[in-house]
Amino acid sequence: VIHHSATTVGGAESFNAGHKKRGWKNGLGYHFVIGNGSSTPDGEVEVGGRWVRQNQGIDGAHAGNKKYNQFGIGICLVGNYNNGRPTPRQLVALRRLCRALMEKHGISRNNVFPHSEVRRGHTDCPGKRFPLAAFKSSL
Repeated sequence: VIHHSATTVGGAESFNAGHKKRGWKNGLGYHFVIGNGSSTPDGEVEVGGRWVRQNQGIDGAHAGNKKYNQFGIGICLVGNYNNGRPTPRQLVALRRLCRALMEKHGISRNNVFPHSEVRRGHTDCPGKRFPLAAFKSSL
């Protein structure tokens, strides 16, 4: 499940702190965060604790949908894609990460979703300017 942070700055550490303030005891809701150069280098993939601890029964907390929180993989790109677009490095990193996850876990391109598809009517995440069709065709 692809997300945007809807912020211009941030990274896994700051999002983790924010999610803990929301009362999420396991912190960062995403499995991966891809930096935009603000808190982490542009295109850097940060691995979240939920990915590291997934075999301990810790589901994601990113989708607003129980099925996708339990079985989906949450990837957040830092940025607000209602106002701008992901950086080229973020898209390269996202493509590489998705391809690796797809290969390792047998995920088809048809099962790579924007957050807006798993939480219909509640969000436009990853933003109106995220190049979803082009990205999915590149997988």
